[in-house]
Amino acid sequence: MENNGFMRQHILNGLAAALVAASAACVGKTAAPAAPTIVDQTSTIVAALNASVPTPQSPANSETITASRSTGPTLVATAGPSTVVAQYRFSVLGDNGAVVEDSGLVSSLTWTVPVVLTPKATYSWRVRAEYQGLLGPWSAAAAFSTPDALPAYNRPVGEWTQCGALADDFQLVACVHAAIKPTDTVSAFEVTKRVAWLRRDQGAGLLIKGSGENTIVWQGISFSAARICFVNGHIYKLMTDTGVGGQNAPTYADSGFVDRSLYVPAIDPAKP
Repeated sequence: MENNGFMRQHILNGLAAALVAASAACVGKTAAPAAPTIVDQTSTIVAALNASVPTPQSPANSETITASRSTGPTLVATAGPSTVVAQYRFSVLGDNGAVVEDSGLVSSLTWTVPVVLTPKATYSWRVRAEYQGLLGPWSAAAAFSTPDALPAYNRPVGEWTQCGALADDFQLVACVHAAIKPTDTVSAFEVTKRVAWLRRDQGAGLLIKGSGENTIVWQGISFSAARICFVNGHIYKLMTDTGVGGQNAPTYADSGFVDRSLYVPAIDPAKP
């Protein structure tokens, strides 16, 4: 019996020692920090974008916009309050529902279509909010019509046909420029048409440019107002700072190459 008591006491002493050691080990360690709480704000952002669906203001109700020689209409929308600083995307659609112009992301609820749209046509437009890849719903579409094309350039033109005798390309451009005296995109295109016509025996023609600034619709095609194109796709810029208030200064600058499908043979500038 004495031996059994001794054994029980020995076991109890061992357990007590182990507990003391374990307790000491715990005291010497620092508790691991709790994992950070991740808050998913996607639903909040999407809700904010939905809450600020823009509303088209102008043009609307199938109104006919004011004619312009260099740009399309200015689109104006409004939007309600939002908890995020969103950007906006405008989209212009043709009467077949296809997108013909897209603004990309802009910071304003106002955007000017950078090209002259087809005269006497019907278009619609819409706008939506976007934020860091999250897309708000499109607004309701608003419709508008384009007016008749503005009259062709009809200011008095000086003698320009004799400029074709000049071998130097810049001198030829400067000569035609002096006869036309361009002050805007339309009159700048009159220079381009004539330079291409005078160099047609060398393969010079016009450059199709369906969008962007400094485009002119002529003969049913949207052309670059200040660049000529050769049959191999080589293009040259004929004027700098083209447009109303610009220098509209003559130059002859190599602008690289484009796809040859954008080349149109020179057209007689006397055609309406």
